[in-house]
Amino acid sequence: MSSLYSSLFGSPGKIKALPTTTPQQQSLLSQLLSGLGGPLGSGLQNLQQMLSGSPEALEAYRAPAMREFKEQIVPGIAERFSGMGAGAQQSSAFGQTMGQAGAGLAENLALQKAQLQQNAMGQLQNLFGMSQQPQFQYQQIPGKTGFLPGLGQAFGQAAGMGGGMGIAKLLGLM
Repeated sequence: MSSLYSSLFGSPGKIKALPTTTPQQQSLLSQLLSGLGGPLGSGLQNLQQMLSGSPEALEAYRAPAMREFKEQIVPGIAERFSGMGAGAQQSSAFGQTMGQAGAGLAENLALQKAQLQQNAMGQLQNLFGMSQQPQFQYQQIPGKTGFLPGLGQAFGQAAGMGGGMGIAKLLGLM
């Protein structure tokens, strides 16, 4: 019955919401906004740890570099001084070289940590920005003119063309 009604009288316009993201992007955004669980949560926890400056986070970051320093750099320096003869490892030059290597390691670790924190902040800002984007855009769908309103408009136009003569022309009587 509503089909007959809309055919005779028309239908009003509508506003339709169209998503601005794919279903996959919607799912990711939902995870972000609902407590950061799932596989994404661990990545965000890493970002949070990098930004926290906690001793545990720093130690987790430093441990591989320290292990490499102890297992590769220190033995390499010691080997170089061993080739210089007996007592070379007891010299002040050996101590200075080890001190410079350790200071270089500390500087590099501090610089890399600062860069990681800056990158983590940028990534979090990007994620936050994504969550602030509109999720829908709206489109207006115009209504449809039905038979009776259309007929009324036609009569109105015909009346404007010359009264009864215009209506007679419209109806095909002349």
